[in-house]
Amino acid sequence: MSLVLKLDKLPPNLVRLIARDGRKALSNRDIARKSGLSLKKIGQISKMTTWANLQVGEAAAFADACGVDLINQAKTRKYLMRGPAMAHLKKASNRDYLISLTEIQ
Repeated sequence: MSLVLKLDKLPPNLVRLIARDGRKALSNRDIARKSGLSLKKIGQISKMTTWANLQVGEAAAFADACGVDLINQAKTRKYLMRGPAMAHLKKASNRDYLISLTEIQ
């Protein structure tokens, strides 16, 4: 299995959707601050459905700021398989934006 196929088990738009600090959804601004990437770049990455066209450093910074380990995905995949309540989305001020990231283009 190629690295991109492994990483794409948790694509950027899904990583962005689950980004939270406890029960609080992270904003793009929060992720930009934590990752060192620009706000514009965070917006672009958040809409991607594959890691294929992204530099490794940017992918790593984005995922880390979102609280996801792309190499050892077990913890995140277990969380998703549990059927998470996604409580952080229910109260998020940017809820509509986050939900729009799951729409199939």
